[in-house]
Amino acid sequence: MGILTRILKILAALLTSNVVNLITKLLLPPIFLYRYGTTLYGEWLALSGAVAYLSTLSFGIQTYVTQDLTVRYQRNDLERYHLQQSTSLRVLLGILGTAALICLVIFTLPIQRWLRLTISHRVATETLYLLALQILLGVLFSYFTGMYMVLSRAHIGVLWVNGLRMTMVFAVSAAAWMRCSFPVLASLQLSVFGLGIVLVLFHIRRVAPEIFPKISLWDRSAVRAILRPSGYFGLISMSTFLSYEVPVLILQREVGPFVVVAFTVMRTIFSMCRQVLDALTQAMAAEITRLFGRGEWRELTILYNYSERLVFSLIPVVNLGVLIVSPVLLTIWLHKPALFAVFPYVIMAAISMTLTAKGHKFQFQFSTNTHEQLARIMFFSYVTLAVVAVPMVHWLGMLGFLYLWLAVELFQIIRIVQLNLQLFAHTGEHTLKYVYRLVGVGLIGLCGAGVLLAHTHASAYRTQFVAGFGVSLTLAFASFFLFDMHAIVKKLSTRISQRVGWKNA
Repeated sequence: MGILTRILKILAALLTSNVVNLITKLLLPPIFLYRYGTTLYGEWLALSGAVAYLSTLSFGIQTYVTQDLTVRYQRNDLERYHLQQSTSLRVLLGILGTAALICLVIFTLPIQRWLRLTISHRVATETLYLLALQILLGVLFSYFTGMYMVLSRAHIGVLWVNGLRMTMVFAVSAAAWMRCSFPVLASLQLSVFGLGIVLVLFHIRRVAPEIFPKISLWDRSAVRAILRPSGYFGLISMSTFLSYEVPVLILQREVGPFVVVAFTVMRTIFSMCRQVLDALTQAMAAEITRLFGRGEWRELTILYNYSERLVFSLIPVVNLGVLIVSPVLLTIWLHKPALFAVFPYVIMAAISMTLTAKGHKFQFQFSTNTHEQLARIMFFSYVTLAVVAVPMVHWLGMLGFLYLWLAVELFQIIRIVQLNLQLFAHTGEHTLKYVYRLVGVGLIGLCGAGVLLAHTHASAYRTQFVAGFGVSLTLAFASFFLFDMHAIVKKLSTRISQRVGWKNA
């Protein structure tokens, strides 16, 4: 199986995942808003965010160990493979079990007062603890689904994740429609994860018994070697909590649930479009690890350059097109046009474009286990974000946070591009010209889209969709030439022609 075939299989699975995420984000918010109202939905979001940090308790073990085990399996080092796997799994189970016990302290904390909730103390603490257990089981589920990467079948693991999320969204939607209590909703999510773990283990036992996880082996000397690099992946995971969940808690405490919902919906709109672009980058992860492990730098450099041009050419097309049609999306989707404001959405579009570009650069450090500096940069800049966000939100409200978030993301992408330069320095083939072109297109596009949006956001639906399509089409035409996409199209056409010709022969 060739590089392109493996990437396309994973990409197909990730695009399916995007469809699942899209269904989740389109279905759950309107149901929650309709059945629970803005205040209670904001409180559900705040409770979910309050325990999201627990996902970092894997300390990155799943990410580091999966990549390490992939290399060992490809080298047919099965003895060391099982020893490393068993040791890492025992460490992970110990961490998760300890966390489940420590989380019992939730029942003694004044959660209701801290988060300024309208629900009772009992409901808040029960919900929070069940959500905590769900996240801990989610860490274990990710560990087991990641094992498919070892077999060069990472797409199967993604499909398992898709199945669980789809089951989750329909189960929670049904329960929310019946206006079940928050503890019941949390219990339902916990049950789905438990069932998912059982089914994945059963499948691994059936299709690949040689990699079925064991817990009977132990290598004390390997613990430190596992935890140190895994810990840096843990910092990256903690960064997600600091940048996505902490802001919700700060906004809930400083300005209330209406702003929490407005911010979350705005972020969701852009994340839905960004997921398609992120899938292109994430589909390469397993291949990046494989090429790096084999020392095939020529192929890795080609993958880097081609993927950069493809992703960068699509960033302004997708994000600015969605920016223009955001008002009509809010009206049709949630029937809440009051949640829209031009300037915050323009800033959010800039953040979304920066995040997508950063995601591409990030993947080449992340998937090669050259992530220590990356982890420090992301973690400490997001700690700064969380600390400074409190006075910024108090001063400027949601806009204060958006300004700060954009500044942090710009700082991070500059530093990560520098790390990429170091990674590929010995190849002599790394260039920044496409980065500069993206910056130019982004600045011009954001200014133009902001002016256009000021005149169209209150127009008829048809006008807004035509404007969005026109912006995307214009940017697509310009990007095709700015990012030299004709060379990529020609190469892909040649590959496809060769495969078709070979099959017909």
